[in-house]
Amino acid sequence: MKKVMILLAVVFAANVMMAQKKDRTDAFMYNKNGQYEKAMASIEKCINHEGFLGMKPNDQATAWLYRATIYQNVIQSGDEKLLMKAPDALEKVYESLMKCMENKDFLEENRQEIIQRVNAVMNTYYNVGAVAFDAGQYDVAIPQLKKAYDIAKSLGSPDANEMLKYAAFASMKAKDFDKAIEYYTMLQSSGYEGEDLYYNLASAYLGKENKEEAAKVISAGIAKFPSSEALIRENVNLKLMEGKGNEAVAELEQLLAARPDDVTLMFALGTIYGDDTKDMFDGDKAIDYYTRAINAKPDFYDAIYNLGALYINMSNKIKEQADAITGFSKAEQKQYEDLINQANELIQTGLPYVKQAYEAQPSPEIKAVLKSMYVRLNMLEEVKALEATE
Repeated sequence: MKKVMILLAVVFAANVMMAQKKDRTDAFMYNKNGQYEKAMASIEKCINHEGFLGMKPNDQATAWLYRATIYQNVIQSGDEKLLMKAPDALEKVYESLMKCMENKDFLEENRQEIIQRVNAVMNTYYNVGAVAFDAGQYDVAIPQLKKAYDIAKSLGSPDANEMLKYAAFASMKAKDFDKAIEYYTMLQSSGYEGEDLYYNLASAYLGKENKEEAAKVISAGIAKFPSSEALIRENVNLKLMEGKGNEAVAELEQLLAARPDDVTLMFALGTIYGDDTKDMFDGDKAIDYYTRAINAKPDFYDAIYNLGALYINMSNKIKEQADAITGFSKAEQKQYEDLINQANELIQTGLPYVKQAYEAQPSPEIKAVLKSMYVRLNMLEEVKALEATE
């Protein structure tokens, strides 16, 4: 009886294996004839059979390759009705090819076809992710770009890091700071050391209100990119947020002493001292640093614009003092006139910088500011000339 039972088990196993091979062969033939719906049904029946794992490794790998081929053909067919029956076709192609690649011998024997198909999947994921990103659909873009990266990495592609950067940036846009930190950390571990990595990773930590980690990242970034305007600015902003304005200034002035020609540092100091909403405001120091930056770099647009804006803000503060005088005595009138003259002198001093900024970047906003300065100074011909360009 025992021998009979063993014989029956062997016969049953043989029948199972034959059935699976038949399903695989049917899938191949249906696919070859363009009968993709039947091909999908046959290949799914094959790989989902309880005896599938008992097949020889190469037979399994062949089935996975057939499955990838079938679903790629479904995608390429563009048949909407068919695609509705296989909404996860791309994921199935990806899964199938990854299974194929687990069999190293099979991979070597079929490398050209497998790698070609894997590349096609990678590009599809990347393109879908890029389209979603451009449309502002960041939640859709992130997993697509991450899968593109996973494939690129498995292939040793030099584009892998760019894909991961894209996925990380999409995470920042989606305000998924945990995922952004994960991806930027992975990027750093892979050897990427770009300035943007430090800036974005610090921003992700700030998004989670983790100022301590953000400060560490910024410090590490500045050590590698000492002239990075973005990192220096972020470092200053972080210090100001923490009420450490004096510390920020001390660090910048120390750096400037070591790099006296660094216009980025001059501009950063000008920005700190020129912010009249903060306790650190010092108009004279701001003017000095902006002027030094412009002298070192005459086409430094941001410094030119900021200096012009600083003079306007300082003028407006004095004009507010003048407008607050409500008395009509001679002394009060004299005080009013003196203040108005001081305010206009500041406008006159700032005018060349605003004109230069407008000539460099003639935006409607700067044009409006320039026109208001002409009006303040009663420069009517200049007002007409400016209006003639509208």
